[in-house]
Amino acid sequence: MGDSHDIIRIQQYLKGELNPEEMNALERQALEDPLLNDAIEGFTETGIKPHKLTLLQQRLQERVTEQPQEHSRMLFNSQRLGIAAVACLLFILSCVLLWMINAKNMKDAGQTKQVTMELSTKDPIPVGNDLFIARKLTEESASPKGGWEAFNQYVKENKRILSGSNSVSVIMQFEIDAVGKPKNIRSAKDQSSFTEEAKRLIKNGPTWVAGQHAEVEFVFE
Repeated sequence: MGDSHDIIRIQQYLKGELNPEEMNALERQALEDPLLNDAIEGFTETGIKPHKLTLLQQRLQERVTEQPQEHSRMLFNSQRLGIAAVACLLFILSCVLLWMINAKNMKDAGQTKQVTMELSTKDPIPVGNDLFIARKLTEESASPKGGWEAFNQYVKENKRILSGSNSVSVIMQFEIDAVGKPKNIRSAKDQSSFTEEAKRLIKNGPTWVAGQHAEVEFVFE
């Protein structure tokens, strides 16, 4: 059903004003177009009075006009739903990506913190001559009262200048008595002037805490 031109043809068809060929063509068209078929049946049942015909033409024209509008509305709604679905998917993907980035940053921060704590169990090695560092070798080892920084400051102020190779490492082991004084001080390797100097520094140094046994490395340069 196209427009008012078809309505005029329906009028002519019902009045018998069409030739046989045109009537056959309209009937074939009505078989393929339900709207046209309904219009012919409506005209047949109600007659074709002029004032009624005008209203019917208007209604038919409105139906023809509403069909593409309805199709456009459906298409527009479908497009809106599609856009909303894509936007929702992008939002979810963005949230997942942000969560992954934050999780990775937190993991990296935790690893960095762990490495920093592990490194801090040993004091940094200063550069200088003679004995330049003393540090514990195990976590279970006792520590000097006041901390390793204070102990190394004591060593720096009380060390004796020794001659020897460029770098010597001496590992000292000893027990701690009830009042925190070192006893049974001995070297884990050999006896030398460096060993005796380390032994003297331990014996004359501060008391020890947090353990009954100590294993300390002294490095001479």
